[in-house]
Amino acid sequence: MKVAKFLTFIVLFFLVSVASFASSLIEGKLKNGLHYRIYEKSNIPIISVNIKIKAGSVFDEKGKYGEAYVVGNSLENCDSPKYKADRLRFIFDKYGVESSVSVSKGFITITATATLENITPLFCLMHEILHSKFDEKGIDYVKRNTINSIKALRNDKDYLSIHAAFTSLIKNGSYAHTSLGTLTGVRNVKRRDILSFYRKYFNAQNMVVSISGGGFTKDDIVQNIEFYFSNIAKGKEAEFPKVEFRRGLHLKDIVRPQTKQSYIYFAFPGYRYGTDGYYASKVLAYILGGSLDSYLMKDIRTKRGYAYSVFSFVYKLPKSSVFVIGLQTQNRFTLDAIREIFKDLRNYKAYITEENLKLVKLHMKGSIPIGLELPQSIAESLSSGYFLKVKGLPWEYELKRIQKVSLNDLKTVASKLFSNTVSIGIVSYKDFSKDIVSIANRYGFK
Repeated sequence: MKVAKFLTFIVLFFLVSVASFASSLIEGKLKNGLHYRIYEKSNIPIISVNIKIKAGSVFDEKGKYGEAYVVGNSLENCDSPKYKADRLRFIFDKYGVESSVSVSKGFITITATATLENITPLFCLMHEILHSKFDEKGIDYVKRNTINSIKALRNDKDYLSIHAAFTSLIKNGSYAHTSLGTLTGVRNVKRRDILSFYRKYFNAQNMVVSISGGGFTKDDIVQNIEFYFSNIAKGKEAEFPKVEFRRGLHLKDIVRPQTKQSYIYFAFPGYRYGTDGYYASKVLAYILGGSLDSYLMKDIRTKRGYAYSVFSFVYKLPKSSVFVIGLQTQNRFTLDAIREIFKDLRNYKAYITEENLKLVKLHMKGSIPIGLELPQSIAESLSSGYFLKVKGLPWEYELKRIQKVSLNDLKTVASKLFSNTVSIGIVSYKDFSKDIVSIANRYGFK
């Protein structure tokens, strides 16, 4: 009886979650070609604006890695047409506008959220930072902070290990380097480079404006979009470079004698977004290491005690993805843990089961709507969906594709992912390279 009531609750919860997204998506395009997407979720008087520009770090010029990061972070730290940088920050605080600028491999994303009563200053401020003057003082400030961040990563063993795995797996320097850039690259970036980058990528064809929240009317929002974004130059949409993966076994062991545990990452060439293989790999990642009840957690942590946590996920790249497995383990268990990971990967029939597939689908039915409770999350999803050419609501599309994943899809993807190519990045107290290569060879990775 209790089980029946629980299942009824789950079904009702999901139906309510779906119903909360029943509003229609409003899409439009300005005369300059700029696309916008509007989605009203509730009556809460909050509005979140997400501007996504296809201008990520993969477009950094060679020798100037970090260019996109400096451009993105200069937007909020340089003078604007109307205000000095310090005055601009004061106005953001005055009206309670929460904003952020993030730079990924594919995009520069500007997000700002405010109460509905501050909709005018919100749009005005977004307009101001989008038309930054990129003054030398502001640029120097951003470059100093970026260089300090890059230097700080030298002591981040978790970062060093995953970065080692990525750089060994991916041929393209534009994809392999972190979005922060390199010390040399950031130092080489000049104001003229920033202006050139801005003029090339910050155009109407290369960006989208997505808005979510509640309490507003469509006409008010469209009017603001037209007023503040119509003067953006038309331009043309940029094309992402193709991702090139190295094949075979690749290993980089960074030796830090004082480290008390090994930091280990496995990276495998993944699938492009939108393909059946991509969604199957997402499901596979959750089955392997997406929860405390996942297969690797039960084997590596609970059964053998080799690690406190072990996890897996799909890292999305423009035009492709990387399937990642990571863990930290005591020095004395380093080789045992790596051996067991390879053993588990080869034994994929043990965890690719109908029961696990059903559980993951049920989990994602509930977790995806929960992750969209905030207007910021919805606006971000709408912008990402636009560039991924997803028609309609992106989260509904994701759910439909995940529900279509079959047991055979999982087996096919596991067989291909774990065939003969892997890049291993490790930070350890001594060099384990020879032993790791020997273990990998034993399981078919050469």
